[in-house]
Amino acid sequence: MKNILLIATGGTIASRKTAHGLRPALSGEDVRAAIGAVDAAIEVIDLLSLDSTNIAPSHWQTMARKIAEVRTAYDGFIVTHGTDTMAYTSAALYYMLEHIDRPVVITGAQRPLGTEDSDAQANLRLAYEAACSGFAGVCLAFGGRLIHGNAAKKMYSLADDAFRSIGRAEIDLTAPSTPSAPFRLHDALDERVAVIRLYPGMKPITIDAHIASGYRGIILEGYGCGSVPGDDAQESFLPSLDRAKTRACTVVLTTQCIYDGADLSHYEVGVRAAELGVLSGGTLPIEALYVRLMQLLANIPEGETLKSLT
Repeated sequence: MKNILLIATGGTIASRKTAHGLRPALSGEDVRAAIGAVDAAIEVIDLLSLDSTNIAPSHWQTMARKIAEVRTAYDGFIVTHGTDTMAYTSAALYYMLEHIDRPVVITGAQRPLGTEDSDAQANLRLAYEAACSGFAGVCLAFGGRLIHGNAAKKMYSLADDAFRSIGRAEIDLTAPSTPSAPFRLHDALDERVAVIRLYPGMKPITIDAHIASGYRGIILEGYGCGSVPGDDAQESFLPSLDRAKTRACTVVLTTQCIYDGADLSHYEVGVRAAELGVLSGGTLPIEALYVRLMQLLANIPEGETLKSLT
């Protein structure tokens, strides 16, 4: 018989109506009862009780440390979570629980457990199936899809089928899945990372202001393949990107497009940025890039910049 740990953190799945709208109220025991497991023992930890809008990097550390602490005592883990920042948490656990040798499955719901037409029970059953499987790694279970933790993105605010996998195929539980190296917990994060979305007419001083404020990393959501205004623009971003390098601020250039990712080799404006030390975000969604940059910066000395996101 499988031994599964259910870690409850709040979210819509555990919410009830109040005078001011939905608020987490149900316990992990309430969630466990809805799974209806018959071939596994499910233990429960009520770790948090938060709307996921209120989830912060310190909460990712709490989750990752708890899973690492009890990892060998369980065959799999289910983390119930709100949908608004679920993709961020999925990415955080994916990178922090490196080479974990059992399933860690994040799930939730668009409508509270026990309400009419709730999607909660279907998502819990999918998460339970994944947690009892031979899959090794962190994934998100939602709307009939199983998505690698660093590829998840919420695409719809209300639809049951809210999440999509970006840059990676969805998970096939029938395919073998084994870690390529021993498990390691990476729980250090440098929160001095900003995400800036480029828009027509934005001033390059925006980049300089973040550098002056002490940010060690900036993710710049550019256009198309990852482009920023260059020498032909009214105001070129290239001097600001050059100053970022000299001030030991790592800049990652990604795209505002959902699919196909960034490719800085495609246009001159991207090539020029890369020549100044700007890194490409590739096909990773912004949620994964944000977590990955925080994690990598935490592991290099002050005054240094990253040369790669791997």
